[in-house]
Amino acid sequence: MIVLRGLVGLLLVAHGLVHLLYLAADVPEFSLDTSWLVPRAWRRPVALTLMGATVVGFALLGLAVWGVPGLRDVWPILAITASSASALLMVAFFHPRLLLGLTIDAAIVAVAVTQPGWVQTLTGAG
Repeated sequence: MIVLRGLVGLLLVAHGLVHLLYLAADVPEFSLDTSWLVPRAWRRPVALTLMGATVVGFALLGLAVWGVPGLRDVWPILAITASSASALLMVAFFHPRLLLGLTIDAAIVAVAVTQPGWVQTLTGAG
């Protein structure tokens, strides 16, 4: 269980860190140049805010999965918050290749809402 907990926590942290690719100039899927939702003047501030919330949220969620006291009991809130920030960022700066990320976010929210027994065992919360 410790290995699985470590792996899941690492994957959640990695999912958050992937959003930093919006800062890379040569990754077209993660571009702040075009948005169907955010006006040009607001693109960078909105993106940086959502990126920060996503990275911090998934880092905290990873720590919750690793069993950090105080975080493991609030993992559903962390999961929904981090996934929402991530999804908002990907929708606002949409590229079709980001559908996998949106699917991951939806799955994380579904697990947080339903809280299946295996997740409670994994996090040690409850």
